[in-house]
Amino acid sequence: MRLNQGSRSQLYLISFLVVLVLAWFCYRPGLSGVFQLDDLGNLGDLAYVEDSNSAVDFILAGKAGPLGRPISLLTFALQAEQWEQGARAFLQFNVLLHLLNASLLAGCLFQLSLLQAVDRSKAILIAAAAAAMWVIMPLLASASLLVVQRMTTLSALFSLLGLGGYLLARSRMESKPTRALVWMSVSLVSGTLFAALCKETGLLLPTLVLALEATILERPTQLARRNWRFWHTTFLLLPTLLLGVYLLSLMSYPDWLVLRRGFSAWERLLTEAQLLWVYLYKAVLGFPAQLGVYQTPPQVSHNLFAPLTLAASASWLALIFAAVIWRRRFPLAALAILWFLAGHMIESSVVPLELYFEHRNYLPLVGPVYAVCAYLLSGAARLRRIAAVFVPGYIAISAYFLYTFASLSGEPSPASRYWAIQYPDSARAVTRMATFQLTEEGPLQTLSTIDRFSLDQPQYAYLRIQELNLRCRFFPGQEHGAVLMQLRQELPQVDFTYTAGTMLSELFSTVITANCAGVNFETVIELAELLRSNPRYINDPNYNQFHHRLLAGIARQQGDDANAREHLQQAIAHSKSSEINMMMVTLLAGAGDYAGADAFIDDAMQQAPRNLLRAAAWRRDLQKLRAYVRELERYSEVQKTTQPVAEPENEEL
Repeated sequence: MRLNQGSRSQLYLISFLVVLVLAWFCYRPGLSGVFQLDDLGNLGDLAYVEDSNSAVDFILAGKAGPLGRPISLLTFALQAEQWEQGARAFLQFNVLLHLLNASLLAGCLFQLSLLQAVDRSKAILIAAAAAAMWVIMPLLASASLLVVQRMTTLSALFSLLGLGGYLLARSRMESKPTRALVWMSVSLVSGTLFAALCKETGLLLPTLVLALEATILERPTQLARRNWRFWHTTFLLLPTLLLGVYLLSLMSYPDWLVLRRGFSAWERLLTEAQLLWVYLYKAVLGFPAQLGVYQTPPQVSHNLFAPLTLAASASWLALIFAAVIWRRRFPLAALAILWFLAGHMIESSVVPLELYFEHRNYLPLVGPVYAVCAYLLSGAARLRRIAAVFVPGYIAISAYFLYTFASLSGEPSPASRYWAIQYPDSARAVTRMATFQLTEEGPLQTLSTIDRFSLDQPQYAYLRIQELNLRCRFFPGQEHGAVLMQLRQELPQVDFTYTAGTMLSELFSTVITANCAGVNFETVIELAELLRSNPRYINDPNYNQFHHRLLAGIARQQGDDANAREHLQQAIAHSKSSEINMMMVTLLAGAGDYAGADAFIDDAMQQAPRNLLRAAAWRRDLQKLRAYVRELERYSEVQKTTQPVAEPENEEL
């Protein structure tokens, strides 16, 4: 019995809803996960959000990207009261957001198919199949199961809203071309703006739309060619070119950045050419053991003519050339290539980020998935029969892999041991296991793990700072000379990580509270100087700022305010921050130098960041510091006026 068009459409929609429920079921085991990696660094201040003022401070103080990502931080601030309860509520929000994105994606792809004159029922089928394959894809799991990566999925939400508005307005070009063009512009601009304020990859929306217009969408005949070209150039081509020029300006890494990252811009491009193929492989076969963030870092490609590097680079160049030349002859294939590469234009090009993260594929994989579904489901009967097996089969296998991966993520302690065994060369995997060992097996096992890993991987020997810290906390009376000797030998050569600075800060805090044999403030200073002598650290502005901030804290703890002030001034010379402002003002005001504190605040007001949101946060912090100075000054005056009058001493004995 053949179903009519309306019944088929309903069946497709019901099937898509079933896949959404299946996706929720597959993600659900991961909801018992915990905060990890960048979650604490970016969201830890949620613990101090108590009212609207502190929420505004949190939202404006974003440091994850150049734009501050305030919309993403707003959603986190709304959950501030759940921070102490753990990650579950945040992960639940993330997964629901992913399901919402899948629904929006289905709507966008449906509208996109209609614009290509695909009949309504088939358009629903293509959209439902592509969105279903996408929502269940294991490779995308880290975008939802890492709390802070809500920034990625929220940016995608506004990108999809902007894309949906654009496609809907474009579909009305025939009846009201001018009005349609206005709404296309509004959707594109607003979608890009809001997406970028969630994460900077939202700036790619015009480039993604450009890929659509260059491949599967025909020029609207209702507009004069000249008018369309002007709009197309202004809203699509020009933003893409400006972004390209900006990326080209980053090609020349300073020497300190090359040392810090371990690669130049050119070497990063060569490495990413291979990683893009790895992403595609994992998109098709997302084996759980190959997914996640606790993996061995990829090898950097230094030579273009190395076989794998040459093959990867040449293949992408050939595909780009073919996609541009034959974009109208093979539009779906061209879309798959150009959309995927456009989506990786920021994070997988020359921006000096870490080399590999799976969440970067969140929107880039939309193009290939849609192209495959549209090709199979719009083709001949033979292709549709292939699709009838391939699409459900892919969804079933992906659901199993996704459920397995989410189940592993939802058991953090066993997972930490699994990843450490699976990837014994991964510092992240081993240190995460060591964290759970500390609470479950005691400090001796943790110390053994750190020591063994540092011996096997001397480039990560900065972990011995944490080893020393743990020894001081749990075994303060023991001899620590062996660890100190190893640190003196290894710190000048270890790889770069800001975590080493965090470990030094923790050691400083331990020294304040614990009487650790042979480890004191001078020891922390010595280790800090040794680490800073490392060529990978010595010229990094942010690390130098941290270094002098740490030494200022030690000097103040020792009662040497003059030395503390000198180190703070050096920290400011390297990189300004609100934290240093606070340290300097409290140092000056605490010493009774209220005029000096006011002068510092006045000067700092003129040094606000260029970013408008960060500038607002900067000034709010300085205004609070000024209020603190006035309060301290008033308290000092009150103390003076309430001092008892000294009575003459009785000179008689």
